[in-house]
Amino acid sequence: MIGVFGKVSKIKNLGLKPDVIYTSLDKINTFDEKLVPLLWVPKAMNIDEGVEDIYGRKYLFAFNNSGCIAKPGIINYSLEALERAHSLGYKKLMLDAIRLPSPIDGLYFLTTCFCSYSLELYSKLRHLRDSFKNILRRPTRQGLLELLDELAYARTEHVENLLSILYDRAKELDVKLIAAVFPYPLSRYVGQEPKVLEKYLSRVHVMLYHKCSGAACLNAEVKHLVKTLRDLGFNYDVIQEIIEDLVKLKLSLEEINSLDQGLNIKHIEGLAKLNKIIYGNKFIPIIWLDENTHCRLESYLGEYQYIDLFVS
Repeated sequence: MIGVFGKVSKIKNLGLKPDVIYTSLDKINTFDEKLVPLLWVPKAMNIDEGVEDIYGRKYLFAFNNSGCIAKPGIINYSLEALERAHSLGYKKLMLDAIRLPSPIDGLYFLTTCFCSYSLELYSKLRHLRDSFKNILRRPTRQGLLELLDELAYARTEHVENLLSILYDRAKELDVKLIAAVFPYPLSRYVGQEPKVLEKYLSRVHVMLYHKCSGAACLNAEVKHLVKTLRDLGFNYDVIQEIIEDLVKLKLSLEEINSLDQGLNIKHIEGLAKLNKIIYGNKFIPIIWLDENTHCRLESYLGEYQYIDLFVS
């Protein structure tokens, strides 16, 4: 089984036949049995729906289009999208970006969200806000990791709050929820805790993108994490340790300096095996299709039976 995100015509030109096509719900007006509607969950209509950092600054993350998933406008938008998918006859909805900022968002990865809705959802954020201000003045590896771990719990609360709301309504409508998520362990730090995802999702599609430049592309995420850590004054030895702590990638200095050229496939395959162990039968890998992965598709299908491809 092959599912496809992106340019379907390109995959057909390669002689591959997709079984499922994930398509933005905004572009769907009728029912098609081969389509699964996709919802960009944190879609923000304006900067007021953005995340808020420890200094009170608002920011739209990912592709300058995403806000805090604790805010009523974004929750209501997601519910309305679920209702629309159901009204069109679909029994499954793919959730994308049900999370908070990632390393590609620079310092905002460490400093959001502290808006009033987030504080109401997770009151310990009030203390955490001051702690982050202090650690950013005098950063240490251990101090930063401890605070990120606390922030992960707050972000998990955000994701579970929205997922539970969507799940309850989806259950009433007989619609299954699936989602495209970050690979563990980085997933934890954007709010996508595996135990929470498994509780509400019928399938967990893990984005394993080795060579691209946007949000969720692992080489780009790590590149921006490196920049943020360098800006905070960490040396490369410590940065390598933090990358291994947060992303479970053991990268050489040479690999760090060549992230624009992508990650070695062995790293992606290692994360795929790890996430398969975590999610079991709910796991589906999303592979970035290029010359490095095209030649491995038969092997991936043999190992996982069901794979998704992102085709740019």
